[in-house]
Amino acid sequence: MGFSKQAALIAICTFIAIPAFSQTTKTATKKVPPSGGTSLSADQSKMLCKAWKLDTVSVYGVDSKPKAKEANDGITPVADGSIFLTQEGVAYTGKWTCAGGRLNVVAESPAYKVSFKVISLADTRMVLEYQYPAPDYSRVKYTYSPKK
Repeated sequence: MGFSKQAALIAICTFIAIPAFSQTTKTATKKVPPSGGTSLSADQSKMLCKAWKLDTVSVYGVDSKPKAKEANDGITPVADGSIFLTQEGVAYTGKWTCAGGRLNVVAESPAYKVSFKVISLADTRMVLEYQYPAPDYSRVKYTYSPKK
């Protein structure tokens, strides 16, 4: 291949790759809907900051009741930024933040980090989604109701 053909091929690849990369970058930095901003409104904070119990686990779109080891699972974000989380029967304590439509938990005891996408939040129902890392990438939705 001559120099001009190589240069033309490089130029064409560059013109294709740059817009594709730019779109990826734009998607990653797009604005977040109001319900998932960097801070919660007073109403959202009031809805979130209470004790929630796990009602339903949805894997691949199939809903099921919590299994035996998930029977007492729940989440309790507190207005001061602390959190109590029980997942698969393991109790965690730590701190939480809400940013970019995600509920982020960093537990100290035992050490654990998890980030949930907030699908919906209302007074009587909260739906969080967790996406497993590579190579699985499966998603699990957790539906919670206020603990009584």
